[in-house]
Amino acid sequence: MNKLLDRFDPFMFVVGILSIFVAVISLRNPLATFSAVIVIAAITAILSGIYKLTVLRGALENSGWVVFNAVVDIIIGILMLFNGKFGILFVAISFAIMFLMDSIISLWLSNIIKLVNEKYFMVDVILSVIGIILGVLLLIYPAFSILSIYYLVGLFFMITGISAIIHSI
Repeated sequence: MNKLLDRFDPFMFVVGILSIFVAVISLRNPLATFSAVIVIAAITAILSGIYKLTVLRGALENSGWVVFNAVVDIIIGILMLFNGKFGILFVAISFAIMFLMDSIISLWLSNIIKLVNEKYFMVDVILSVIGIILGVLLLIYPAFSILSIYYLVGLFFMITGISAIIHSI
């Protein structure tokens, strides 16, 4: 396992570079970034609901919860597309939860990195703790997330990109 983790990973390196590129673009175009995030999240929710209704429902014997979840996904997606305030709040809270969960998982996975390289472990822990703090703050103050979502998207992709490049080396 150490040999696998101790090698250069070109895929993670490219993911890191692309994430940093997306971060720079989102920081340069705040309004477009915010609007795109809401539309992408809405379309994803609608498509997820349709998928659950058409594919998953037929594959499961007891599909009541799947149908319920699919309908909720579709309703949320439609609300996000056609009710701007709902879309803004939903994206802000969802982004905070995603930021928090991703940082917690990254912190948990840093134990594996510690086995390979202590130096990268510390960087990983520091970035993860910063992400956890930001995620908690965003959950407590969703208005902060709403006012700075483009910056947070850029920061998220920057942290993800740096972390991916570190993991690739």
